[in-house]
Amino acid sequence: MLNSKRPPKEMHGHPRVLEAEPNWQSEDTYPCAQSLNDTFWRWEFLRRRADYRKDWELHCWQTYDFDLSCAKDPQYPTRYRKKVFTPDHPAFKARMPNSLEKYHLSGLPNPSIAKPWMLSFDSNYGRIYFGQGPDWLGGGEEVSLCLSEWRMAAVFDLKKPLAAQIEKVKADLMEWQKHQVGRKLERRKCRDEWPMYLRVLDAVELGVPFHEIGRILFHLQDDEIAEARANQLYKRACQISVHFPV
Repeated sequence: MLNSKRPPKEMHGHPRVLEAEPNWQSEDTYPCAQSLNDTFWRWEFLRRRADYRKDWELHCWQTYDFDLSCAKDPQYPTRYRKKVFTPDHPAFKARMPNSLEKYHLSGLPNPSIAKPWMLSFDSNYGRIYFGQGPDWLGGGEEVSLCLSEWRMAAVFDLKKPLAAQIEKVKADLMEWQKHQVGRKLERRKCRDEWPMYLRVLDAVELGVPFHEIGRILFHLQDDEIAEARANQLYKRACQISVHFPV
């Protein structure tokens, strides 16, 4: 799926991970619907995204070179030393400044590895922050926040019943989401379709025409019907790659 353009460095005793590329024409080379949990299904879609692979290429060797230089520096504090993994090791994570917000990952695993170690998706939303009095509240009336696009914040009063506050915020959020996005974002987890989504994504990445994808995957003889069917699945696959149902 992705090969680094940089020649491999010495492995320092760590195993190199070589995984067979899936063949989009062969169902057997893909995971079945129930063989992966949500975390690894989410990873299967994310690691196929072009922007993720580009960010990985940009940051992987920077991270490795920095970690290696720290490990070799006798002045580097011993308490911060850690084992240095190469980018093709399943434990390696490339550091990227905004990876949590963009990909919900604190570090970027190698997209060519199907089962990275300690894979965990997090988010920088849904967290609770507590006010610290007038200084934090900017005079006690307003909270000064800098939010990125599509984010919002709500303020709760812990000295008052929470149920009514939560219901009001929920209603306001649903209304604003409908106004801003144009619809409610309710996504169902249709696992049975996910293996087919991956096959379509891989075929398109290889440059296979939609009508050929439709003929092979769905055994359709009519090129127009085959193209429409494959194109529809590709759009759904791209949608779930960006907005995985959680």
